[in-house]
Amino acid sequence: MRHLFGRTGELVFAGLMQQKPLLGFDFDGTLAALVERPSMAALRPGTRERLARLAAAVPVVVISGRAVSDLAPRLDGIPLAGISGNHGLEPWGATPEVEQLVRGWDDALAARFGQVPGLEIENKRWSLTVDYRHVPDLSSTERALAAFAKTLPQVRVLGGRHADLNLAPAGEHHKGTALARHLAVLGRGSALFVGDDRTDEDAFAQPIAGLVGVRVGHKSGSHAQYFLQEQLEIDRLLDALLALATPDAR
Repeated sequence: MRHLFGRTGELVFAGLMQQKPLLGFDFDGTLAALVERPSMAALRPGTRERLARLAAAVPVVVISGRAVSDLAPRLDGIPLAGISGNHGLEPWGATPEVEQLVRGWDDALAARFGQVPGLEIENKRWSLTVDYRHVPDLSSTERALAAFAKTLPQVRVLGGRHADLNLAPAGEHHKGTALARHLAVLGRGSALFVGDDRTDEDAFAQPIAGLVGVRVGHKSGSHAQYFLQEQLEIDRLLDALLALATPDAR
């Protein structure tokens, strides 16, 4: 991985913007800083203003682990070309069968862990997040959750950032397939995707010609070619893209 900014980055930006790209972003930890309470996550005013101007010039999509119903209000007023939620399952993989499967996981987790103080289970209809950062015994809860999750049917254990566990249905739908679907629907020639965690690796690894993957934070073994030092550099990235967003980029 190489740091995006500097001479290398300038060449990457210039080449990308000449190919009528689709620009894709994760939300938490990428467009918005990570916060102790995920319900409080929000774009900084400067990031919001930059993203709105960029989305008016070039097709921009946001692909997040959040449900679209949670994500959309946080992006209200920004002229996005698309939003995908639930780690890329929503909308194209959001079927009644998946909803029923996830409901079964929710019931099983509630029966096993529902009385653990500080543990929260968020059912996002087509995926689940178990937040255990506030439990009294973090390490034993983590081990028990990891073992129990593996017993659930048709599950893909996605992990998380810090003391949370994301569970999604195993199968073809993920952030990479969502990015490819948006690319096809919008008829774009190349793509950029910026993300910060394990689920974003599906997008970085998607076989899309000319894909530029940018990870927030350096990580050995990542499929992204480039990295940002920290989340605050997202504004610098948006500025660089805006500087090259000519009228014919649309």
